[in-house]
Amino acid sequence: MAALLGPVRVLDLSTGQLSYCGRLLADLGADVVLIEAPGGSAERRAAGGMSAAFAFSAAGKRSVTVNLCRPDGAALFARLADLADVIISTARPGELERQGLGHGTLLARNPGLVFASITPYGLRGPRRNWHGSDLTAWASSGALPAYGDPDRAPLTPREGLALAAGALNAAMGIALALAARDQSEHGQLVDISLQEAVLSVTQEFSAALALDNGAPQKRYGKRRRSPPMGQYQARDGAVTIVAYTPWQWRALAEWISDEVGTREVLNERYEGTPADRSPYVAELDSWIEDLTAKYGKQEFSEEAQRRGIPVCPVNSVRDLLADPHLAATGSWISVPSPHGTVRMPAPALSVDGLPLPVGPIPAAGAHNTEILAGELGLSDTELLRLQQAGVV
Repeated sequence: MAALLGPVRVLDLSTGQLSYCGRLLADLGADVVLIEAPGGSAERRAAGGMSAAFAFSAAGKRSVTVNLCRPDGAALFARLADLADVIISTARPGELERQGLGHGTLLARNPGLVFASITPYGLRGPRRNWHGSDLTAWASSGALPAYGDPDRAPLTPREGLALAAGALNAAMGIALALAARDQSEHGQLVDISLQEAVLSVTQEFSAALALDNGAPQKRYGKRRRSPPMGQYQARDGAVTIVAYTPWQWRALAEWISDEVGTREVLNERYEGTPADRSPYVAELDSWIEDLTAKYGKQEFSEEAQRRGIPVCPVNSVRDLLADPHLAATGSWISVPSPHGTVRMPAPALSVDGLPLPVGPIPAAGAHNTEILAGELGLSDTELLRLQQAGVV
């Protein structure tokens, strides 16, 4: 698996958290070349040196600086594209075309190229030129109204989930297009819409359920309408409880009865499915919180798991860094960077016997000489001239 994409050369023009697409391909062994502006990308320079988000997305990539807004830079990138297998772009529709680098032009030069475009609304349709972001993807997908308390305006999710959905879809599309190219010897355009990416992963609470009767889904705040599902307060934080099956509910009810002394919780009217308990939300939630308040969140989670009830703490970042399970499974790694070692999550994909090593985080333009001179054949004089002109 680690060598699956070993021969594949990727030119990564993506920005922000959408650069996770290229990081996924790099983890699978692709040679991902991050294309940055001379001096480095804005994400690299954030947070007074190098942001943690940039470090995570850039790990394992090489870096070449090219100013695509300059004719010499656009011509240089076209030459790089001639040797590439994949291009990842998050440019707005028409932006690369104005520089002579649109997918049609590059595919004509390199018929085997896979060009992946990630935009707010895709490259087709009446809204293809609309501006967008992570939040507009949530809003336009129909998912945003499902967040928050029912008597308040919808909550705004933290930025990143929609972008991650777009990056994951793009990586999957690239892998499929590369497999198709092996059969047809022709490249393809992979067109990813953030709106549609979010729509595809929010079936539980957005369009899919509403399509049954056209009714919008209600907001339930920190808990679902069918107890116990959601967050409950422990002594030192919150826990998430999901007692979905009859035996999980029975185990929780017996625990409440034994420790809180509320025998009524064992009444048969609370048996059955979570939907059967919907009319009794108030009393059940009160009894559950009487139980959780007696424990710390980690202690409660461990005892609940011993009883067969799906429960976990609501973790903070500090909790995650100290989590013994993540430590035991090697879920944190240290990656070298130009600014020292950076701690970050390991690749989520794991296959026995096939580790996915994560490469270092490159300095801006660290591979200019290696790629532009060594692979494209630029002389030292020409490379120096391009550097002095602000092209690379």
